[in-house]
Amino acid sequence: MTMDDKDDARERINHAAEEAAHSAAADKAKGRLKEAVGKVKEKVGSAIGDHELEAKGTAQRVEGKKDRLKGEIKDKIDEVKEHVSDVKEHIEAGVAVVKEKFDEARGKK
Repeated sequence: MTMDDKDDARERINHAAEEAAHSAAADKAKGRLKEAVGKVKEKVGSAIGDHELEAKGTAQRVEGKKDRLKGEIKDKIDEVKEHVSDVKEHIEAGVAVVKEKFDEARGKK
């Protein structure tokens, strides 16, 4: 294996790892965890009268919700991309049929 091959493999591995870390599932999981920890901090802070802990918990819960929603948005974007791809394929198939019919009609004249 040459040095270029190793560099290329490293680059592909790094890209895959970065993509996985920023995937919709990772965002949703990270968000749910932050939401849960934030809720606990809020409850504990409220129970013991520690308003700073309660506020930090609220901030963490809100940040978690943002991350979770970001993951859900990524999922929706992927769904739309798949739908657009399907529509594109159907349009291309329709265009091919129309071309074929046009060519047949032109050949009959």
